[in-house]
Amino acid sequence: MMNMGLWTGIVLIVAIGAVSEMYRARVKSGSKETEKLYAEIIERMTKVEERMANVETILFEREKSEKYKNL
Repeated sequence: MMNMGLWTGIVLIVAIGAVSEMYRARVKSGSKETEKLYAEIIERMTKVEERMANVETILFEREKSEKYKNL
């Protein structure tokens, strides 16, 4: 390793830099996809909660009307 030439050292340093940049770009893009996925999940959960609230209201109104029908 001590007999490494100047050009071999430069090529090695450039290769290590390129690989590290590729890795950094891959990690960065993966985190953006994860954030997008989390945002989508939160949006879906909000919609499901709204739907459940609507279903509960409908059931409550139906039970109330059924209760007074039998009087």
